[in-house]
Parts: sequence; structure tokens; C-alpha cells
Amino acid sequence: MTLEEKTNYMRTMGGSEVEAENETTLHAYLLLAKDKLLNHIYPYGNVPPELESRYDTKQIELAIILYNKKGAEGENSHNENGVNRKYISEEQFLASIPRKVGIPK
Repeated sequence: MTLEEKTNYMRTMGGSEVEAENETTLHAYLLLAKDKLLNHIYPYGNVPPELESRYDTKQIELAIILYNKKGAEGENSHNENGVNRKYISEEQFLASIPRKVGIPK
């Protein structure tokens, strides 16, 4: 899946704020999500330059999670005027993705 296709999926799945965001910002979040996934999957090195295509949807999901937390960095919950929000952490999301085994360096 190309970066543009991932951006289109991100716009479709992310809601009105993501839909209205510019290409450069969405590309940045997709690249950040890719780096986080690669570092999670390959904790012992030998990191390939690109994600396997089977992780495309996980990359899009993580990019949306990161985008939606924009401005709330460091918060894991928020309460304002009786409205409670609790955010999923990157660690919780990444825990569902298996890691490659290897020897620590």
C-alpha cells in the first residue's frame, strides 16, 4: 500500500479532524507510526527499512491514535465538566503485535 493510499484510509477512518488535515501532517504521523512499529517488532536489531505489508493497517491505526492524542501528550486520561476520556497507550496498542525473536545486543 502506498503512502497516499494509507493517507486516504487514515482520512476515512479518522473522523472529521483527520479528514481536514493536510497531507504533510498525515504523512508525518504515518512515518512516526512506521518507526514505532519497526522498533517494537525488531527490538534486537536487524530492522528492515520498510514494514511488511501485513502491518499496513496497524500502521494506519497507530497513526490515528497518535494524531488523536495531539495536544494531549503525556495524558492517559482527562476529565472536564463531567466528560471523562481515557486514551489507549502506545504500549497497550503495540502489545497485540508479536515481536521478532533475537539475541539482545
